[in-house]
Formats: sequence, C-alpha cells, structure tokens
Amino acid sequence: MAAETTREESKAKKQKPREIKFRCQLCGKDKPLQEMVSITRFRPVLVVCQDCAREMR
Repeated sequence: MAAETTREESKAKKQKPREIKFRCQLCGKDKPLQEMVSITRFRPVLVVCQDCAREMR
C-alpha cells in the first residue's frame, strides 16, 4: 500500500501543466495564451496575437 502511494505522488510531481495555445484569427499561428490580445473595436471581438494587434493599429 505504501508503494502505491509513493508511485502516485511521484507521478503527480512529474506531470507538467500543459501550455494553453490559441490560434490567431489573422495569421493562423498557434500562440500561448499570454501572447493573445482581444480587439474590442470590432464586432464580433477578434482574438489575435500581439504581433497582429500591433500591425492593426
């Protein structure tokens, strides 16, 4: 029983959180969530990467 708990604990420690990625609506590249920006001046709201947001200004 003790061996089972140590295996489960070590397995939980080894798992890394997965990085959430989104696809930019303009360029189509997959980018991490931290690099995505929502542009609210359009309807419906566009979710684009920071690079495309700079180009749209």
